[in-house]
Amino acid sequence: MEVLVSLIVPIFPNHPYLEACLDSLERQEEISFRYEILLLNFGGGEEVHKLCQKREREKPNLYRYYRRAKNDGVSATRNAGILCARGKYLAFVDSDDVLKKDFLSVLVPLAEKKNATIASGGYSLLMGKKVKRGYSRLRKEGDGKNFLFHLLTSPFLKQRTFVWGRIYRRDFLLKNHILFPSLDTYEDLPFLYHALSLAPKVVSIKRPLYLYRQWKGSLMARPRRDTLLKHEEAFLLGKSILEKECPVLARKVFRKKRLALLLQLRFDSWQDIKNGKDKRESKKEYQETTKDLFGK
Repeated sequence: MEVLVSLIVPIFPNHPYLEACLDSLERQEEISFRYEILLLNFGGGEEVHKLCQKREREKPNLYRYYRRAKNDGVSATRNAGILCARGKYLAFVDSDDVLKKDFLSVLVPLAEKKNATIASGGYSLLMGKKVKRGYSRLRKEGDGKNFLFHLLTSPFLKQRTFVWGRIYRRDFLLKNHILFPSLDTYEDLPFLYHALSLAPKVVSIKRPLYLYRQWKGSLMARPRRDTLLKHEEAFLLGKSILEKECPVLARKVFRKKRLALLLQLRFDSWQDIKNGKDKRESKKEYQETTKDLFGK
């Protein structure tokens, strides 16, 4: 039986949640197709190496394990996964997160039925043992440009551009040279802008299928004073992609200040101040960023 779905899992640090993640990937229910789990250990330690080896040895028809001493970042790792995957569809899973047991049984038939290039579900926040409602719960169907415009202009979605929680047609990504850019944070954003701007059919449902874990040891939870500047870099790259691939949409989105974008930038500025950045400096960065994005 050919592989229909490839789950791409970049693995870097030793953390206490990897086994829980992999257990959730193995426990997908009510599926009649074959899927694979790509474990990409680029720069991880010996403990992670032994765990991945054990999983591949015990279930060789499910796992494929790749190890590399050098860590070139999550973008390069995910790109390697895209290139070596065998599935018709791809899904990206962070190694500290969890898939609900019906992730594949819901999204894959949905994509097949709707002939969708990208199919998305909702998500929940996993905070210790508590599960909280996440944002971006949207029931929508149509072309990617319309979907992206809605995403960028609705304040209620709070500008959620995570790459996970979705499945993508692999041939679509390869044909259009859609890969992750060389950013150390917020690489999801320009990738998703690029994919949605070109996708002929996208479908999204509200049902939460992905558990996004928030914990102190995660990359995004580490204190930093350059959150706004890092996000600006990603936004500007996403904007440049739109200007190239879909200039009409780019003009439509960035012709005026959008609340969804401003809310994110204000939150970034607040985070930087919380982590020790001077308030005046942060305010100046915010003003310059909005000018760079909207031209005023």
